[in-house]
Amino acid sequence: MPLDDDVNQALFQLHFGFNAHFWGKAIRLQINRLRPIENLAVRHFAAWTAITAGTASEDQLALQRQLEAALEVDPEADRAFQVHLHPTVSVDAAFLIIAMRGLLLSAERMVKQVTPLSKEATLKNAVEAFKHSQPHATLFRDVLIHNDEYSVGKGRFRRKAITPNQGMGVGQDDVGRILATWGGHTLVLLQAADDALALWRTLNQEYWGKLTS
Repeated sequence: MPLDDDVNQALFQLHFGFNAHFWGKAIRLQINRLRPIENLAVRHFAAWTAITAGTASEDQLALQRQLEAALEVDPEADRAFQVHLHPTVSVDAAFLIIAMRGLLLSAERMVKQVTPLSKEATLKNAVEAFKHSQPHATLFRDVLIHNDEYSVGKGRFRRKAITPNQGMGVGQDDVGRILATWGGHTLVLLQAADDALALWRTLNQEYWGKLTS
């Protein structure tokens, strides 16, 4: 929908550069890189669990046979879905965390810009919904950016660590979902990204005058 003139004037400078629209596209890019890896992991983890329990379907048995055949050719064939072995997952995860924080900062600035016009309600609710569903998203970005401090026991939010000696890393849960981890906290990465995209869609529809592109 077209923006009201007063809203457009309030947000005009935020239409350029590294804005909410940019960060949303960055999040989608990282999701597109990480989702196939996670999907494959979830399938293999489920197959292995079912095989161990004696309840595997034919498709799950076939998937396991395919992996075993691939491992005979390449002993590291499982690196395609094992996060600790995959060559790019940690890099993509790091940039996804940064992009989610960038989107949130942009959205918060937009709220401030339109609050004097009393037109912030929809966006403010979307921002608060993301913060409620992903309370650690900001923490993970800050720890990531200031890793030089946190890695030696310093850093502004070190008191929030449950496990003080656990540094920032990427792993998987017991069903294969990709996790970011730090200090005893975990972030289910692609769930957080999906929640960020929900915020992005609200920005696009309510304030940028479009859905997604």
